[in-house]
Amino acid sequence: MEITIGRDYLYFTITCVIIAILIAVIASVLIISKRIGMWKLFDKAGEKEWKSMVPIYNQITLLKMCKLKPMFILLYIDFIIPVIGFFAGRDVRWMTYIMLVGLVIYRFMIAIRLGQAFKKGDVFSFFLAFFPSILLPVLGCSRNETYRTIVETKVNK
Repeated sequence: MEITIGRDYLYFTITCVIIAILIAVIASVLIISKRIGMWKLFDKAGEKEWKSMVPIYNQITLLKMCKLKPMFILLYIDFIIPVIGFFAGRDVRWMTYIMLVGLVIYRFMIAIRLGQAFKKGDVFSFFLAFFPSILLPVLGCSRNETYRTIVETKVNK
């Protein structure tokens, strides 16, 4: 019994492999550029650069740089709850939506505060929330950008 593979199937397989390789290369470039941007950003802020490479600790340090409370890290790690529920066999669709809202809020809080620290406008902060792999290296590697500590002013009622 002879098994033959048609040309269409072969071309489809080759196309899928090429697309997968391209996606992997693009994802690797974006991850590396974000890491380089975080490294240089921590350097400009006067923090030790190695802190940018430790997964949860870099976000806690980033929150401190932005003068936000470290408890906001819960918005960043809230993705753990739906994962645990999924493996427990629960319906986690509604938790996933809540998780995504928390992550978007977290990213906007960080982006707005980083925009203030580098004296950037609201438009830059908006795009920084959505494209950190592109704009963090702009903040970190640019010689024209300087980090300024955020001064919180309290309003007396």
